[in-house]
Amino acid sequence: MNAPKAEKKHVFLRSYDQISNLEKTIEVIQNSKIKNIMISILGNLEKVQSQNSKRPTDSKVCLGNYFKNLLGQDTDLGFFNNAESGELFVTGFLAPIFLDKINEKTLGELSGGPYGVLRGLGIRKKRAGTYIDLLNDGEYLMLIRGNYFDIHLLEGVLDKLEPIDHSKKGILNVSFKLLDKRDFGH
Repeated sequence: MNAPKAEKKHVFLRSYDQISNLEKTIEVIQNSKIKNIMISILGNLEKVQSQNSKRPTDSKVCLGNYFKNLLGQDTDLGFFNNAESGELFVTGFLAPIFLDKINEKTLGELSGGPYGVLRGLGIRKKRAGTYIDLLNDGEYLMLIRGNYFDIHLLEGVLDKLEPIDHSKKGILNVSFKLLDKRDFGH
């Protein structure tokens, strides 16, 4: 008996300069008919703290509560310090990847860790670099994983919600298939 082939997962990536815009987008996604997707957020904790006078530990607790309320109580959340980007946080399906330990350090802490994860997801070098620059400037990166049909549907919904500057669309609004070892001949 032949088992059906597993459909390749696709990932959609978009950046947000304000957490309120990110929140509105997530609410639209949650109210849509698109259900078979997973959301991750990557952000710079230092930039969040500069907008908030609370102590860092308070900011982590508040941010954790905020994302659990927004994305669900079972949402993974972690923090790590990256030499190039500073103290970052990650939620959702990417948290275990960024927080996986390699030689006593998390993957996110390693030099080029966030860039490497984006590249590992299939983002081209220039785009990955652009997104890391945006992250370092305090923008939030939202990554959504799902099948091609759902991701394509989601892009249409979000394009109507947030008009895109077409001069930047090619660099800053991208979806791509999730790479696996089979794509490299291993």
